[in-house]
Amino acid sequence: MTQRIQFLDANLDTHTFDETIHQIETHIQHRNPIHHTGVNADKINLMKKNPHFKKIINEAALINPDGMSVVLAAKLCNQPQLERVAGIDVMIRLLELSAEKGYRPYFLGTSEPILKKLITTVQHDYPTLPIAGAHHGFFQPEEEARVAADIKASNADLLFIALPSPQKEFFVDAHLAEMAVPVSIGVGGSFDVIAGELKRAPKWMQRLNLEWFYRMIQEPKRLGKRYIIGNAVFIKHVLQAKFARKREVKT
Repeated sequence: MTQRIQFLDANLDTHTFDETIHQIETHIQHRNPIHHTGVNADKINLMKKNPHFKKIINEAALINPDGMSVVLAAKLCNQPQLERVAGIDVMIRLLELSAEKGYRPYFLGTSEPILKKLITTVQHDYPTLPIAGAHHGFFQPEEEARVAADIKASNADLLFIALPSPQKEFFVDAHLAEMAVPVSIGVGGSFDVIAGELKRAPKWMQRLNLEWFYRMIQEPKRLGKRYIIGNAVFIKHVLQAKFARKREVKT
């Protein structure tokens, strides 16, 4: 039985991957717009600094641990068992289901050239996929309302968002109701991977929880500081939670 826990100030659902997909399909059928998000070490750090961002994450209808750092930290702190549900795995499974069942995805994010490569790839891999629309992620703040209106007009069932955090969360928070898309999902760098611009870590590295390292060596300038300094900050938060829990047990 699934439940929602709170750990490191973040709400986290204990859904398995399959349960998450089932929940998403249920929301597609109900057509009541919801926000699905994943939480990793970087988001925990940002939530600690930004109350508005924290509120948006914690009010999402579906919140998965998207990062082994969070799963392992929860285990260390004797929290209920969590399963990592990676955004790219969710996206790929939903593309398969969309091609099979006729769900209409909209793709928002990345650069125009990479977005075109993404569309070409998914059309090749899923020839029956009915694509609702797409828009690159390099729009200006004054263009945001127009982008949201385009998404609404597309009548999409799924909105895959590959904008950086916290931009994507702020975008969903501002426009969720007006876009009227049943499920809006943040998928990080998934567009770049599916388009072939970046490679996903080999399975053996995923099993050893080194996917973050593989990403960093592909994009050292963009991700080096985030992972090296960010991971140290995250470890500090985890240790503080661990010691706080010990004090609670003693008292």
